[in-house]
Amino acid sequence: MIGTHRLDAAMFGELASGYGGSEAVAALARAQESRRLLQVYAVVAAARERLPSSRTARLVDALDLLAQIQRTAPEAARTVLMHPYTGAWAMRCLLWLRRPEAGSTAPDADRLLGHLGSIAAAAALRADPEHGPADRIEVRAVDGWVYLPTLGRVRLSGDAGRIASTGRQWRIDGRPISRREANRVCSATAAGLSATLAIEDVDPYRDVHRWEPTARLTTHQVSLLQRNFVNAWGRLAAAHRAYAAGLSEALSTVVPVVAGPGVSLSSSSRYAFGGIALAPAMGPTTLAVTLIHEFQHNKLGAVQDITKLSERSAARYRAPWRLDPRPVGALLQGAYAHLGIADFWRIRRQTAAGEEQDRAQAEFAVHRAHVTEAIDTLRASGELTPDGERVVGAMAGTVEPWWREDVPADAARRAAERVRSGRRTWAERNGAAGAAEPGGQAVDVGKTTRNEREHEIT
Repeated sequence: MIGTHRLDAAMFGELASGYGGSEAVAALARAQESRRLLQVYAVVAAARERLPSSRTARLVDALDLLAQIQRTAPEAARTVLMHPYTGAWAMRCLLWLRRPEAGSTAPDADRLLGHLGSIAAAAALRADPEHGPADRIEVRAVDGWVYLPTLGRVRLSGDAGRIASTGRQWRIDGRPISRREANRVCSATAAGLSATLAIEDVDPYRDVHRWEPTARLTTHQVSLLQRNFVNAWGRLAAAHRAYAAGLSEALSTVVPVVAGPGVSLSSSSRYAFGGIALAPAMGPTTLAVTLIHEFQHNKLGAVQDITKLSERSAARYRAPWRLDPRPVGALLQGAYAHLGIADFWRIRRQTAAGEEQDRAQAEFAVHRAHVTEAIDTLRASGELTPDGERVVGAMAGTVEPWWREDVPADAARRAAERVRSGRRTWAERNGAAGAAEPGGQAVDVGKTTRNEREHEIT
């Protein structure tokens, strides 16, 4: 249910330091559930304010059913509401309803709003698989498919219909469904810790990441992702438990995205807590560090929904891992994520061997330097709130002892050159201000330049 959420001092400190076990992450998830409910209610309220009742009656019916399921089968309602791309859908609706053209009768708009019927139907099917919504709710097709969050999609010959189930046999307008494609999952258990991730390759509202979503994965692609996930999860559960415990609590979904051979793209969205996008063919080591990296964004984004960490201003700052200047909030997000990356390589270098150990040593040194520079810049910016200062201070407390850890001379040399080269390249792109040493100097820029390498882990 909707409520007021705060983090106690211990949980806030744990999350601020870059970590976050199952209890702390569960607290974030509860806050996100309240936020998700507010978003759904806001969609219906805004639609009723902007649109005639003839176009919102089905929305009200769907919301009524969803409210009923919350009372009678709360876990079923929660599972569907907390699907990351239910949140993405809700934000898309709210943004559209603010537009002047929201009162138009465009079919695309009715399909967008009509997805609430699919959300309610999915919750009803989860609550009572034998009877489901019993022809009570209209569901609408997108490109010939009705998507039921967390359950998959069904083929529909028309634009809309009423869905029901009899003995687990789904029907639309009384006719058996001709084709049904269930969501697949990848799952693993290691060191007493389990994780299951839905492979979201059919939700029409999953395209909130900067990368293009793939079509539905083949069986071979799913098998490869499952195999690599088992391997990656084994490493996380055994050696990176400070991150894995939180991951297993709230990371629920991966969206496969299109990537060329050997390119490891990944992304997160503030609109989709519990979900990340990634290239489905990345190997186990890259997958492991990507899960940490992207879930760091999920965690800090959820903290930012509870308490304000920075002020808004026109100032932009150098982020060592990017080529375009960033506002302070984005720099804080990046620093928090790269702290997790640095920690991954810090630990990985202790167990890897050969070339991978050499790589781990250099990656640790590079990311340690990058995060330290970002922390210095954040502290000098003057744009952090008191809670933001606590987060950055806790991050500094995590990173500072790492500088007492030795890195072999060759790896240290290669890392230092990468750091210097990155600073030179940044200065060439952004002007003389980029040549300044770390310390929080704001950069006066007009339009920022997209960094094509953001979220690539090579």
